[in-house]
Amino acid sequence: MGRQVDNFLHAFSSNSKYFLSQPFLWKVSIAASNNLKTAVDTACDKAGEKWRALTLPEDYTSADGSILVAQEVSIPGEQTSFGEFGQENRGGFLPGYGVTQREGFLSRGLTINFFETKTDIEHTFFRPWLIAIAIDGLINDKLKADNIMVEQYDNQMRRRKGFIFDDAFPTFCEPYTLNYSDAPFTVKTVTFGCKNYRPLEV
Repeated sequence: MGRQVDNFLHAFSSNSKYFLSQPFLWKVSIAASNNLKTAVDTACDKAGEKWRALTLPEDYTSADGSILVAQEVSIPGEQTSFGEFGQENRGGFLPGYGVTQREGFLSRGLTINFFETKTDIEHTFFRPWLIAIAIDGLINDKLKADNIMVEQYDNQMRRRKGFIFDDAFPTFCEPYTLNYSDAPFTVKTVTFGCKNYRPLEV
């Protein structure tokens, strides 16, 4: 029994099959061209708020296009709605049932908690992006990012899991309070809609 326990514990440190994910480190990449910056500037200018868009997506990225400031990522759920179908006076028989609809993409949003850094990514990038969508609407395809990719790593810094979200755009920037609490980091929460998403191959 002792030998089995030793082998089991040893596997967690030597066998990649058992490596645990780092819960605090998510690598986030936003694939968006300069067309997005132009579209955001143009839309905000219509409302006299062009000053809001202070930065470009690439201002937050390193050479490989990654943003290492995400504390937590909430992957969308999946839900199907059902309804009962039948007629009155069935003599005690149970009605049939069937699918009425699959839940829409807005109720299956991607939520990312970004660490606050010296450059305020939420206030100077995501909020102007969301305002631009409110002004121009999604009929302007330039206001959608090609995709957003999130990746998590194991304790050997190898990708453990990842997801890619196509045609992504922000739908909600959560309000926040700045105070003298004992929280070690300030976190900004942004929710995104997307056309679809899929896991990345590991």
